[in-house]
Amino acid sequence: MTLSKALDQKIVLVTGSSRGIGREIARQALEAGAKVVLNGRNPATLEVTRSSLGHLDRTMAIVADLTQPEEAEYLVAATLTAWGRIDFLINNAGLSMRGPFAELTPTTVRTMIEANFSSAVWTTLAALPSLRASKGRVTFVSSLAGLGGFPGVSLYSASKMALEALHGSVGAEERSSGVSTRLIYLPFTENDSDKTVLDAQGNPFFHERRWVLTQPKAAQWILRATVGRRRTTVLTGAGAALVWARFLIPGILFCWLSRSEGRLHRVSRGS
Repeated sequence: MTLSKALDQKIVLVTGSSRGIGREIARQALEAGAKVVLNGRNPATLEVTRSSLGHLDRTMAIVADLTQPEEAEYLVAATLTAWGRIDFLINNAGLSMRGPFAELTPTTVRTMIEANFSSAVWTTLAALPSLRASKGRVTFVSSLAGLGGFPGVSLYSASKMALEALHGSVGAEERSSGVSTRLIYLPFTENDSDKTVLDAQGNPFFHERRWVLTQPKAAQWILRATVGRRRTTVLTGAGAALVWARFLIPGILFCWLSRSEGRLHRVSRGS
């Protein structure tokens, strides 16, 4: 099924869509004929994105901090007031970090869990009654770092890995209601030039690293996974190898990760 056939006139809510991959998901969904709800925390950035995407009659921009359950409820309520239903919820909002586990602060730990995991929990919970009514679908956007405990990105790996269990539990519980879930693991994807990540102490910094996937390609894969039949999608050959290794040779995988000493996710600090 083409994206246009699957998404035409559907209501698609994309969290974390004022920039980056989320913005590109929104762009492609609009091009396929969907009505799209944009979400972010900065009103000015969100409105610039909405204007730049065009199709203003099919686009809403709602400011909400989804780490707060009441704001997730507001996002869903505003969507339903305007358009009456939600067909697809794409939990894309998230945050990255780099740094040793031993140097993590309580603030960094809470921030990573709230941004990458709790935001998906609160938004999915708020949207669930509408998704049941529409027999809709929830997509969780994860990372290849969520396939295992990678050194140097402990809380990022852990918070992304938690999405796998959430996807499994919600999908199993809601199967009889008609709601289905999808999970996609992305490789290191092209960032906006001004994107920052957190260090272990919670300080944002610009980073530089060679990316594997462009934002348009990542968005295309996410939308295909959202409307497709496969419950879990793992991108790249390296991702497929990780899936194979963690089930068949976990000891060897652990030794390999230990010897890598964090090089797999090491980045250079930009100016």
